[in-house]
Formats: sequence, structure tokens, C-alpha cells
Amino acid sequence: MEKFETEQEFEEICEQYMPMVYGLIRKWNLGSDKEDYIQTGRIALYEAWSRYDGERGAFAAYAKSYVYGRIQQSLERKDRWQTRNVVTEPLDMNEWNPMTTNAEDMLLLYDWLARTNLSPREKRWVLQGLLNGHKPQEIAEMYHVAVSTVKTWRKTALKKLREEAYDLL
Repeated sequence: MEKFETEQEFEEICEQYMPMVYGLIRKWNLGSDKEDYIQTGRIALYEAWSRYDGERGAFAAYAKSYVYGRIQQSLERKDRWQTRNVVTEPLDMNEWNPMTTNAEDMLLLYDWLARTNLSPREKRWVLQGLLNGHKPQEIAEMYHVAVSTVKTWRKTALKKLREEAYDLL
């Protein structure tokens, strides 16, 4: 069997095998994100079509296995994201006032801080300097370090937060 070569042949393959994709979506009850999984299936068909080696067996079995695997992989990624992330409203740091913040906002803030890629020392600076309004000198005294050390915490914390698209200052 020859390898499929032209774009027109892929269109024919896509037309022939898309019912299999729709069947998997129905079988796994993926109606809520149907369009995403249809696109995932179409991309998987294209990848299977472009990687297919006719000497290794029938295309139908290869395509089914490939599409099945890609959709399953997409489901696992979505599940992993949902278990690791909590969707919350963006926190506007310009309006932050620790005196008027309720317990729920504080909990969200601590959760957000835990999910950042900051080191423990950089998190100390965010808590003490940014959220509680302490000056570098005060933070240095609290943690028995030099003022320049606190300024380094601040510098690296702000750099990391900006890289994560949090524009705090």
C-alpha cells in the first residue's frame, strides 16, 4: 500500500474517517466541548495520515488508534489542568487594602501566592512588602537579613511575576 501524498487525498481521508471521530465524541459524551474535540480529531487524522507507513498495516486501524490516543491525551490534559487550577476573578493589586479585605479575599490571595513560581523568600517580600506595606528596612529586621537582601528578593519577585504576566507595580 502506498503512502497518501496529496492534499486532495487527505480531504477524502478526512471525509471518510470523521464519522469515527464523531463516534468517539458521542461514546465518551464530550458534547460540552464538542468543537474542540472535533478539531483534535481532525488534527490527529492529519498526523496519522502524514506519518502512515503502508507496510505496517491498514490505515483504518492506525487512524483509529491515533485519533483515540490524541483525544484521550486531550482529556487527560484538561482534567490535569482542572485539578491543578482554580478559576478566579483577577485580583487588582492597585485596589488592594489589607485593612478592608475580607477573609475570602485573603484566602484567594494566599492561594494565588502559593501557585506562583516564587521562592519562599520572594513570597515573604510579597506578603510583607507588597501586601502589608512594610519597608525593606522593616522586613530586614523581621527576618534578620541585610536590607540589600530584601531588595534582591523584591527585584527577583517582581521579575518573576512580570514574566507570569502579573503587573504589580
